[in-house]
Amino acid sequence: MTKTLAPVKPVAVAGYLIAAAVVACAVNIGIAALAHAAGASEDFGPLTIGAYVPYTLYGIAAGAIGWAVIRWKASDPQKVLRWLVPTVVVLSYIPDLAMFFSDFEPNANAVGIIALILMHTVVAVSAVAALYQALPVTSRA
Repeated sequence: MTKTLAPVKPVAVAGYLIAAAVVACAVNIGIAALAHAAGASEDFGPLTIGAYVPYTLYGIAAGAIGWAVIRWKASDPQKVLRWLVPTVVVLSYIPDLAMFFSDFEPNANAVGIIALILMHTVVAVSAVAALYQALPVTSRA
């Protein structure tokens, strides 16, 4: 038995993605403010609004593209996304964690680095919540 994909409503998809972007940006602004209040340097580049807001939007867009491709191509998109999403999120932590062991990013400290890791998680959770509604996946086995 083959299951078919639910029809895509482009306006609904756009609405969910815009909502995810607004929520993720708002939460990330809050994380940055708390991190700065807790001791992250104002000069820590990745924790400036001009850096993290575009990356928040890129992350949601990349997630949406990946989700759509997997939904379209995978024989069992639920199964693929169940392992791929956490894997990609954990891999996204690697550059942040590397800052603990190098000085390639000036003004980095533990508070700022942990804030970035939290921001990656916020982007993933926001995107998955939106995409789960906008582009539902099922097993087609």
